[in-house]
Amino acid sequence: MTSAFSSNEAAAIERQVELDPDQPETVDIQLEDFWNETRLTECADWIKEHNFAKVCLQFPDAMLPFSTAIAEQLKQTAPPAGVYILGDTSYGSCCVDEIAAAHVGADAMIHFGHACLSRSARLPIKYIFFRGKLSVDRFVEALQKELTDPDMSVGIFYDVSFAHAAKEVTEKLKGFYTNLSVGQLAASGEQPDLLCWKLNGRTFESSVCIFIGRDGQSFFNTSNGIKAERWFRFDPASGALDQANPLDSKWLRRRFYYVEKCKDASSLGIVVATLTATGYLDVVNRIQKLAKARGIRTYIISVGKINPAKLANFVEIDCFVLIGCPENDMFTSRDFFKPLVSVFECELAFNPAWNGEFPSSYSSDFGDILPSGRLYKPFDAAMVDTANVDVSLVTGKIRNVNRVEMEGQVANGNDCREVQLRGKNEVAQVSSGDVFQNRSWQGLEQNLGRDVPAVVEEGRSGLPVKYENDPSVR
Repeated sequence: MTSAFSSNEAAAIERQVELDPDQPETVDIQLEDFWNETRLTECADWIKEHNFAKVCLQFPDAMLPFSTAIAEQLKQTAPPAGVYILGDTSYGSCCVDEIAAAHVGADAMIHFGHACLSRSARLPIKYIFFRGKLSVDRFVEALQKELTDPDMSVGIFYDVSFAHAAKEVTEKLKGFYTNLSVGQLAASGEQPDLLCWKLNGRTFESSVCIFIGRDGQSFFNTSNGIKAERWFRFDPASGALDQANPLDSKWLRRRFYYVEKCKDASSLGIVVATLTATGYLDVVNRIQKLAKARGIRTYIISVGKINPAKLANFVEIDCFVLIGCPENDMFTSRDFFKPLVSVFECELAFNPAWNGEFPSSYSSDFGDILPSGRLYKPFDAAMVDTANVDVSLVTGKIRNVNRVEMEGQVANGNDCREVQLRGKNEVAQVSSGDVFQNRSWQGLEQNLGRDVPAVVEEGRSGLPVKYENDPSVR
């Protein structure tokens, strides 16, 4: 009878993880694809050099089966460092989970697999990338066949899984192209010039750029972030070199549709999907400032891995803006009940400095809109008050961007207040928290002092599918 209502507790650990077949790191991965004696020596020397006492290892789901073997090797090679394996991540696996590492007081982390290389704020990080299979000779042959002029300016970028081949690509092409530049990934703790790249002041507007990797988020971010004369993408699996226009895609047209939806919103949810990337608090403050100038209520929501079910709980919010790493592609999903936009899309919707101007490039990095970013434009609240009314391209209704701001508005630190007129021209004060007061269910009611004290009883114990002292199951 017990087996009918319960399962082996080991099933939760042995349960198969659903992997994405489009990700090269999730199909028939082997230990030698990312780990060998050289990598072991590098990590051990790094730990000994800095005298780290506790080191956390972060793996994506596809690499977890190899985690215990790698941890044991590090313990034997770099004693007395304590080595811990992160069983899960708070956000995407490409981001360094410094919050989880803080639970054991770690003073360093080793990140395995694909990484967005967002600058970490707390811990020193060492990256161990997956080594993708790339035929350099095949790539060189395809490139020289397509780009025959040796005097043209050529820039080459790649997915981080092909970083191991960057040196070989440079050696085989530098004798053919006189003006060749191969992208350099930013080192751990180093501030990148753009996304994960160190450009060293180099621009590519008059260059032909090539990206080595699949047609995914990394290619989209790089090709839209770096403005070039032409873009090509080399697929290592098929060996095809195809021209791509990053700013002419159905996906991008759909994003500008969501920008219009964001302009129509009367309430905005700021979804914080990172607690480690440098500058995320500055972005939160800027979005609140932009929304406040337009009289839009804002709510800060901190969640782990975002999915449509979580955000569907906030039915009162018209639009969500995601603050996460550039590789976070959750906002590309159509399954969300309300629009989920990026920080740059929110900037396009709310900052009058962008009115009437089509951006020459797209950015998924929230740092680009900060004062030190390449797409930063100053924001003046007075520009909102003087801006002309416009018409929504989605609903066809007129959007009155002029708002009446309450004088001396400092009410308990709540920046999400506006002034509206009631029936007899009376001024009513509206707070963001008042919206949730009209919900039919607001959580458990304590009713302190009104209910008769209950008799203390023994609680249930055992598995939820069949408690040991549940009278309803015999």
